This record gives sequence, C-alpha cells and structure tokens, in this order.
Amino acid sequence: MKRAPLMLACLLAQPSGASGPAPCQARLELTRQEQLLTITGHCRSLLPAPARYRYQLLMQRHGSGGRSQNSQGGTFILTAGQEAVLSQVRLTAGPQDRCTVQLLVFDTANQLVAQESTSF
Repeated sequence: MKRAPLMLACLLAQPSGASGPAPCQARLELTRQEQLLTITGHCRSLLPAPARYRYQLLMQRHGSGGRSQNSQGGTFILTAGQEAVLSQVRLTAGPQDRCTVQLLVFDTANQLVAQESTSF
C-alpha cells in the first residue's frame, strides 16, 4: 500500500490586535492510505527560550454513515526551535465524506497565538 501525502500546509495566524511576532507556528499534516485518513497536529517554536502552550485539535466528519466529531487537547512545552507532534487522529473517510479540521494553540494567558485549519 502506498502512502501519499494528502496535504501539507503551514499557516501562521495571530488574533486581531496581537502585537509582535508569533511565538510558534501550527501545522496540520494529512495523509491518506486507501480510506484511512491520518491527521497529525504539529507546533514549532519561533522563540529563543522555552514556552508553555495549550492546544485543541478539533475534527468533524460528515458522510453517508452520519456525522462524527473528535476533540483532543492538552498542554505542552517547546524549547527554542523545537517542533513537537501534539496529536494524531485516524479515521475512515471515503471520497464522499466531508471533513473539517482545526488546530488551535494558546499561550498561558489563554490567547490564541497560532492556528491552522483545513476542509476537504
């Protein structure tokens, strides 16, 4: 079985009114192996010092079999320049299914500092 990347994208986002550079970068990696879809959330530090964050990985799938939702979250620490895998979700998704995935990263003040989202 051949594993092919479905999408590999980076999006750096800051909430409106945020000042200064973003402290980290969120990234979603999607791979498909036949009808098995693997969604992996990553975060990479852009700071010269360690920092603590909280993340939420939200997924919704609509298909002929109905609707499913998944939410995962937790806290983590990144050292300078480190990239970490935050969460991984595997699900069966056929060609008619519609999925929406969102990765949100918050700082210790609960401010959104990075996000990535995709629909397919």
